[in-house]
Amino acid sequence: MSLPFGATRFTPIESSLGGMMIGASAAMAYLIDGKITGISGIMGPFFRGVTKCDPVKDGQLWKLLFLTGLFLGGLVDLALNWDFSFPHAPPLHAVRYLLAGVAVGIGTRVGKGCTSGHGICGLPRFSLRSWISVPTFMAVAAATVAITRHALKMDGTGFSPQIAQLQWPPRWEFPVGAFLGSLSLIALTVLLPDRFKVFVSPLSSGLIFAFGLGASGMTNPSKVLNFLDFGGYWDPSLAFVMGCGICVSGPAFILAEQLGKVSTPLIEGCKFENPPKKGNYVPLVIGASLFGLGWGLCGLCPGPALVALVPKIVTGIWRTWQPDFGVAAAALVICIAWLTTDRLILHFGSRVTSSPVTPASTEKAGP
Repeated sequence: MSLPFGATRFTPIESSLGGMMIGASAAMAYLIDGKITGISGIMGPFFRGVTKCDPVKDGQLWKLLFLTGLFLGGLVDLALNWDFSFPHAPPLHAVRYLLAGVAVGIGTRVGKGCTSGHGICGLPRFSLRSWISVPTFMAVAAATVAITRHALKMDGTGFSPQIAQLQWPPRWEFPVGAFLGSLSLIALTVLLPDRFKVFVSPLSSGLIFAFGLGASGMTNPSKVLNFLDFGGYWDPSLAFVMGCGICVSGPAFILAEQLGKVSTPLIEGCKFENPPKKGNYVPLVIGASLFGLGWGLCGLCPGPALVALVPKIVTGIWRTWQPDFGVAAAALVICIAWLTTDRLILHFGSRVTSSPVTPASTEKAGP
């Protein structure tokens, strides 16, 4: 049975497999390279380096390869799972997409993290900052959806309060295939010599992360907005994404926390990143609130936005559906807003963040 436009189905199997891939990507990056896969913390510092003409080596090279994998994974999602990963974007006003991008970009820079950095990576690290950030941006996002969708009736959905219909039988082909492919990539990366592993690991981690986003439905803004609509048309699928992601990434972070005192990541010469778990709570809450506002306005956070950037341009041209271009524009605005905010923070220092910030510290600051 077909669903009304904007409605989504409850997909626990697909979303669970997608979440496991996202968690596997985070675990792989941390255990092999010592890197935390907070997408805003990878994307922003990389583009900052590009604007400064930093040499493409070491950390900058790792970020480039991860982001390349993320973009390539989005193209695989488009080719093999396009109708689930990239359906018609919500018909929101273009200004709303742009404002959402601004809020997400500013919020993830000021709060130093998003759903991946604070959620998939920060929560299992038992970071107090993440345990404050996640409930904050979730509450603000849910409140934003309640106001825009129900109080102001800006979305035009008109759904009665209900839980989304279960997708049965599950659409298992792409999630299972991507999951098995991800396991193969992880095994290949672990077995390679370090001189190859240093290149293959971030590329594979980015690919697997993108596979997980596409398989789970995180790249579908309507599915995200329906998840945040707790008092209306509620699709609980994305709870399975976060839950299963943490179930996979959690043991890796806990193991690394123990081994970090006596050991290092698999690649020789790497060290485990260890962002501060406490402190700077005022900018954290402000940033998380701004991120939650943007997330609730259009259903996009940095990872899905980057994965959807090229596919949404393609589908927008193919379908002649303007809101798809809104999603692509929001992705670009997120990057621009992050960089602009970063410049201001670095320039004004303690006036903005309550403590001096240097390029080196901001790159590692996070959940």
